[in-house]
Amino acid sequence: MMKYIRKLNPYQIVLCSYGITIWTGTMLLMLPITVVDIEPLSFVDALFMSASAVCVSGVSIFDLGNNFSIFGQMVIITLVQIGALGIMTITTILAVVMGKRIQLRDRLLIQESLQRWSVAGVVRLVIIIVKLTLIFEFIGGVLLTLIFYQDYNIIIAIYYGFWHSVSAFCNAGFDILGGSVFSEYIFHPLFNIVLLIEVICGGLGFAVLIDVYQRRNWEDLNINSKLVLVTTFVLIFGGTIGIFIFEYTNFDTLGHLDLPNKILVSTFMASMARTSGFSMLDMSTLTEPSMLMIMCLMFIGGSPASTSGGIKTTTIAVIFAAIWSLVRGREDVVIFKRTVPPIVIFRALSIFFVSAVVVFLMSMFLCLTEDIPLSRILFESVSMFATVGLPTGTINEMNTASRIVVIFVMLMGRIGIISFAMALVIRKKKHKIRYPEDKFIIG
Repeated sequence: MMKYIRKLNPYQIVLCSYGITIWTGTMLLMLPITVVDIEPLSFVDALFMSASAVCVSGVSIFDLGNNFSIFGQMVIITLVQIGALGIMTITTILAVVMGKRIQLRDRLLIQESLQRWSVAGVVRLVIIIVKLTLIFEFIGGVLLTLIFYQDYNIIIAIYYGFWHSVSAFCNAGFDILGGSVFSEYIFHPLFNIVLLIEVICGGLGFAVLIDVYQRRNWEDLNINSKLVLVTTFVLIFGGTIGIFIFEYTNFDTLGHLDLPNKILVSTFMASMARTSGFSMLDMSTLTEPSMLMIMCLMFIGGSPASTSGGIKTTTIAVIFAAIWSLVRGREDVVIFKRTVPPIVIFRALSIFFVSAVVVFLMSMFLCLTEDIPLSRILFESVSMFATVGLPTGTINEMNTASRIVVIFVMLMGRIGIISFAMALVIRKKKHKIRYPEDKFIIG
């Protein structure tokens, strides 16, 4: 067995680790003790729920609060935690706890999973990431417990508080309260703020959080952190303004609310639409411009090495910077007084194009297999690929074949489109021959 494992490249090992985790979760979710008042989950249903949890999509075909037992809910949130941190992070921590030496091959796997440029300091980084995650989830859990304690006894309040804290920081978007009850808490100022901070911080990426904590000065931050923070702010601010304008007079969404709550809901939706999938609005009641804007936010997603999916904030920022440089007639792409290497631009364009193709092909397949309007199919395709999982109810109408395709797309979006492709394609040796350049007419 080990002989075959050694032949795998890091991308293939990461893919296999996610596959094994999803399979293990599927077996656990098929146990009769997982559910309450319903039949034990079928293989496909259990597989979908496990994949949704590990890929932190947060889309559910069941009511987690009413249909799942405490055991089932704990399985789901454990899979969410493993999927968000990454399997390699979990195994590294276990190895450190047991006092085992981290070999070079293991360090290379950690490097790939964390999207680092080198293996230097990756083990120490993993330890910091776990500590940072536990701190955020603990503080969020305590604050949410105080809120839930107003309506539940202390045991239930602690359980609800820490469960939703993990779900929020991991950008999963699962809830065990039920849609109507959860929406009521959204208007609680502290509850809203806690969820927003956890979701946004989880979507920034661990490297950015660590950099901000260590340097605490804008001028001292590295270029990646600056780019992530600026792009995140622009997306949230722009999304808030867009949803506010498009839904201002829509009585089914913002129309019946006063101005402060209009702003609150708009900010919440713009933030959650990018990464987590928590929702306080019925998505089917949104206007078409809002749906289109939310699809754009979902497609972009969070930041590299974060708990979120999408093509990532840095990808779209580099693409726009390249377009801006081209329009201005500049040969170099410059961001914050730093020149972007051509390979980075090439990678960003590749990620954008391949991701768009995947969403297109998935939408095409669902159009052939499902009797669902194109707008809902496209929304669902983007949501699943970006592992956002905003609830539309469409997934409940899909057949088995469609759900299996959705599972693969969610896994693709969680791992990363390029990493997923590199795991499937047999890589040949580098070509030593270089061909002469020539001029091509573009546009």
